[in-house]
Amino acid sequence: MRSTFVNTLAEMARKNDRVMCVIGDTGFSVFEEFEKEFKERFINVGIAEQNFVSVGAGLAAMGMKPYIYNVVSFMTLRSMEEIVLDVCYQENPVVLVGVGGGHAYGPAGPTHHAYFDIGMMRMLPNMTVVCPADPVEMRAVMMASETFDKPLYIRIGRSVDPVVHAGEISFEIGKGICMREGNDGVLFATGTMVKDALQACELLAQDGIQLALYSMHTIKPIDDVLVQACMQKYPAIFTLEEHSANGGLGSAVGDVLLDSGNARNVIFQKFGFPDTFAPVTGSREYLNASYGLNAKGVAAQIRETLKKA
Repeated sequence: MRSTFVNTLAEMARKNDRVMCVIGDTGFSVFEEFEKEFKERFINVGIAEQNFVSVGAGLAAMGMKPYIYNVVSFMTLRSMEEIVLDVCYQENPVVLVGVGGGHAYGPAGPTHHAYFDIGMMRMLPNMTVVCPADPVEMRAVMMASETFDKPLYIRIGRSVDPVVHAGEISFEIGKGICMREGNDGVLFATGTMVKDALQACELLAQDGIQLALYSMHTIKPIDDVLVQACMQKYPAIFTLEEHSANGGLGSAVGDVLLDSGNARNVIFQKFGFPDTFAPVTGSREYLNASYGLNAKGVAAQIRETLKKA
């Protein structure tokens, strides 16, 4: 997704001289070609995350279209006050691209783990939150972002994110994408966990359990129409995300169920990180598996839940 972001941004910048890229001393071996081609429309603010966000807000206020790129944990945790006051409060149409969601930087330890960013960003007035599943969705959200006139947070993985969509998609911010049909329940997944969700559905299908699956690329605004329709259609709803189970996709879907007042007979289960820091250091795959957040673990937990029901 990172390469798709840079390549699409360059394509947009060739047609629109308002498009700019701002980084916080990250992305080496990624932005060199963009910098050579667009020169003054590329700014490296350095390791100064709070100033980095304010620079982006100032550019947007002056009529430019800035895409500001940084590691998720640095951009959100270090710069929350600037995101709140300079970006959201003033409704500056900054596009914040956070790289390294969840355990993408797993070996670097808790300073680089991104457990809280979706919850933090979806709480902010005027902020839209999108977590594309693969390069296809990444390109789609980039194309939609150019004319988006409000703050936008795009959360991506790190480097190699496999394609999960076989072809072109119908993409709209705020609308989920159906990945497969099913009758026994529905699984809502977001971001890089969509590929794991597909694998989990395939494992369950071997046992005769057919789950519908949706890519919920937009966390805010959540597709409440879709969630309510699924609440009426399926006996069980599951959510899967590479984020804390508190405040992210699961919480957004849960809010819709709670507000509907008609969710009494629906099983609802969230899959995300528990309310802890990672107890060990390791790769994304190792850490996610330790929490049961891989295809095998998720399939086993869903199988058990449906069995009890």
